[in-house]
Amino acid sequence: MLTYHRVVPPEVVDRQQVQPGMYMLEESFAAHIAYLREHFTILSLDELLDLWQTNQFKRDRSYCVITFDDGWRDNYQFAFPILRRSAVPATIFLATDFIGTTRWFWPDRMMLVLEQARAQAGGPTTRQEVSAMLADTVGVRQSAEDGNFIFVQSGRPIDTGAIIERCKEVAVDEIEALVERLGCVLGMDRPSERVLLDWTEVREMAAQGVSFGSHSCSHRILTNIPLSEVSRELIESRNAMLQQGVTPSSAFCYPNGNFNPGIQELVRESGYRAAVGCEIGLEGDRPGDPYALKRVSLHEDSSSSDPLLALALSGIR
Repeated sequence: MLTYHRVVPPEVVDRQQVQPGMYMLEESFAAHIAYLREHFTILSLDELLDLWQTNQFKRDRSYCVITFDDGWRDNYQFAFPILRRSAVPATIFLATDFIGTTRWFWPDRMMLVLEQARAQAGGPTTRQEVSAMLADTVGVRQSAEDGNFIFVQSGRPIDTGAIIERCKEVAVDEIEALVERLGCVLGMDRPSERVLLDWTEVREMAAQGVSFGSHSCSHRILTNIPLSEVSRELIESRNAMLQQGVTPSSAFCYPNGNFNPGIQELVRESGYRAAVGCEIGLEGDRPGDPYALKRVSLHEDSSSSDPLLALALSGIR
C-alpha cells in the first residue's frame, strides 16, 4: 500500500514552497505507474479489503494499492490524467472541510511564512518580532549568521520542516494564530490560490475509477482533541461525501498518522472496515491490524528512479 500526497510540476514546488516530503514530480509519478503496472496487480483499497474479508487474497500475486492523502487539486490536474490513461485505480483521502474552498492547511501556510522570514532582508525590528513569536510558541528563534537568516533551537540550526514538526505538538488554534501574526509582521496576504480539490473535480474522478475516503473534516491531529470531537470528525466527513453524491471508501485515514486504541475503537464503531496511518511497512495475506494498516510513503527525494522505487517497495527501512 503506497502513500502519495501531491503530484506537481517544478514551478508549483517553487511557487508554493512545497515541503520536500510532500510531492512527486509529474514525470516521476508517471514512471512509478509504469513500473507498478509491470510488477503488481493494482487494486483500489476497498478491493483489497474485500480480498481479505473473503479469503481470496492470492499469495502468489503481488498486490499494490495507491493512496493519496489530503485531497490536493494537483491530484486532479496532474495525477488523474496519468491514472486514467493507464486505467489504474487509486484512493484519495479527503479532509472534507477544505474541499471546494481556498483554505490552506496551516503547515503549508507556515512554510510560506518561514521562507519569507528567511529570505526577507528586513530590519532588526522585524527579525526580533519574528524571533519572539516563534520562541514563545515553539521555542525557535531567528538569527542572522554570516549575513544569512537561519532558525535555531537550543542554540542549534533547525530547518523549516523540523519547525513544522515541532508545531504539531502545539494546539492547532495557537499555531493558526501564530501563522496569522507572522504573516502580518512580514506584510504577507493570506494565500488565495485554490490548492485543494472541489466537489465537481471529486465527482468527475469518482466516475472514472478513483475512490474517496475520509481523512477527517478539519485535518486536526486526532490524538490532540477529545474523543467526542473525533467521533464527529469520523461521522461528518463521511456524511459530507454522501451529501455531495460521492460514495465513500470503507477505510479511514488518520491525519498525520496519529491514533491510539480509543480512536481505533471509535473508527470501528463508526462503521469503517479499516484505517491507514503512516507506519511504514507491507501487509500480507492477512493484515496485522486492520485499523492500523501499514503503508510505504513515496516522494521525489526518496523514489525518483526505478532503483529507488524498488528499494522503497522492498520494505527495507
